[in-house]
Amino acid sequence: MHVPDHVIDPQIELAAGLGAAAVIASVVASTRRDPAADGPTLLRSPERLAPQAATAALVFALQMVNVPVLPGTSGHLLGGALATALVGPRRALLAVSSVVAAQALLFADGGAGALGVNLWLITVLPVAVAALARRLWSVDAAEGARWWAAIGTGAVAAPITSAAAFSVLYVAGGARSSLGSVASAMVGTHAAVAVAEVAITLAAVGLLARAQARVPRTGTAPVWAAAGVAAIGLSLAASGAPDGLASVLGDLQVAVDGPGSILSGSPLAGYAVRGLDGLWSTSAAGASGLLAAAAGGAALAWISRPGEGARGAAVAA
Repeated sequence: MHVPDHVIDPQIELAAGLGAAAVIASVVASTRRDPAADGPTLLRSPERLAPQAATAALVFALQMVNVPVLPGTSGHLLGGALATALVGPRRALLAVSSVVAAQALLFADGGAGALGVNLWLITVLPVAVAALARRLWSVDAAEGARWWAAIGTGAVAAPITSAAAFSVLYVAGGARSSLGSVASAMVGTHAAVAVAEVAITLAAVGLLARAQARVPRTGTAPVWAAAGVAAIGLSLAASGAPDGLASVLGDLQVAVDGPGSILSGSPLAGYAVRGLDGLWSTSAAGASGLLAAAAGGAALAWISRPGEGARGAAVAA
C-alpha cells in the first residue's frame, strides 16, 4: 500500500507529513520519559538498539515478499502487528517508520512527497490498531490465548483500516470518484490482503516464539536469520502482480501524473541494483534495504533512549 506521488492532493500530503512527524516526535519523547510503558514483548530488553534494529530489518524483508491474494492482485505485509508483538507499540512505530523511510528514499517505493501519507497508512494506523487490540484483549503477558488473539486482531484489522483511510484521503483531495466507490474497492481488495497479513504475522511470531522457547538466550539472532532469508531468498519468489492499491487505482482508471517518485532513478529503485542483472540484483537490493532499515531503526532507538531520570526510575522499580 505504498502510495506514489501525484495520487493524493499535495496539501493533504503536506498535512499528513507534518502530522506523521508530530506523531513520531511524540512517541520518541514518550519513550524517553517512560521506557517501560509498552507492556509485554516477545523480544527481551526491547529498549536496547538490537531488538528495534532487528524488528525493522524483519518488517522490511517481509514486505519484499508480495503474495497473490486475488486473481491478478498481490499484497504484502504491513507489519504493525508483527512489530508490536516483538517490541511493543511505541518502538514498533519507530521501527516501521524507518522501513517506510528507507523504501521511499532508497527504493522509490512510495512517493517522496507522499511519505507522510505512507507513514500513516503503513506505520501509524497499523500500530495504533495493534495497540488497541492489546487493550481490548487485556494482554498482560507475551503468551496465552489473549496474546495470540490480540496479534491476530491487529493484523487482520490493519489493512482494512488503512484502506479506508486511503479512501478518505484520496476523495478529500477532490477526486472525481465517490467515497463509497473508492472505499468499496479498497476495503474489498484489502480484506483479501488482511488474510495474508494475519497468516504471515502469526506464522512469523510463532516461529520466533518457538525459537526462543527452545534456546532462551538466542536474543535477536532468529529475527536476523528470518529477515535474511526473506530479503535475500524469499523475495526472489515474490509475486509480480500489482499490489492491492495499484490494482484498485487501475480499476478506477486513475492516471498518475508524472513519475511515482522523484527518486525513481535511484540506484536501488524497484528493489534491483542498477548494473547488476538477474536474481543477484534482487538479493543484493534486499540485503542493502535490510541493513538500511535496521540502521534507521537503531538510530530512532538511540534518540528515544531514556534520560537519566527515567532510567533511574526504571531501575528503582
